[in-house]
Amino acid sequence: MNKILIADDHPLFLAGLKGALLSRLQETLIECADNYLALFSKLQMDDGELDAVIMDLNMPGATNVSGIYFLRQTYPEIPIIILSAHDTQDTRMECLQAGASEFLSKSIDINELVITLHRIFSGEYQFPTIDKLHSLHAAHTTHYGKLASLTPSQFKVLHLMANGDANKTIADALNISEKTVKNHISAIFTKLEVSNRTQASKIFMKRADQS
Repeated sequence: MNKILIADDHPLFLAGLKGALLSRLQETLIECADNYLALFSKLQMDDGELDAVIMDLNMPGATNVSGIYFLRQTYPEIPIIILSAHDTQDTRMECLQAGASEFLSKSIDINELVITLHRIFSGEYQFPTIDKLHSLHAAHTTHYGKLASLTPSQFKVLHLMANGDANKTIADALNISEKTVKNHISAIFTKLEVSNRTQASKIFMKRADQS
């Protein structure tokens, strides 16, 4: 049984894509997420045991390629297919450099995506090696590289902190203690090389062309 995760913040598109793939792929389980936080949570629940992730580039919870950096850092073996309406050469290059395995436009025929998935399921697709990923992270000392150093729990805390949530609200949302939230925030400040919540939130919200 193949297992894939689709992430997109447009409910109609998400439902339509899931239905189209289910009708064309045999023995395939499809999970869905509508933002980066839900995406990371499902990946943690599945312990990264997925055959592919198909995701939109811009969703609530991360800006541009920061989500790709983090996903690739945490799950280096999962093929990541970016399915985006922002189909420009610069965007493609940014996504691939960040660790995406493939970039496809939302205007493509569904069969092209199905062919790509069949290549992944059969083991024919060559996604980035760990050595290549290490060299990419070493070469990119941008804000996104710093974001990629965060653990999944720290990334969730930063996401909620950037939304303006207080420590108690974050603790309730993630079902952890306020002390744990404070520990995560301290670690976030160290990794992002900042001294306050505002600075950390700005790094989180910056777009790729501002880094």
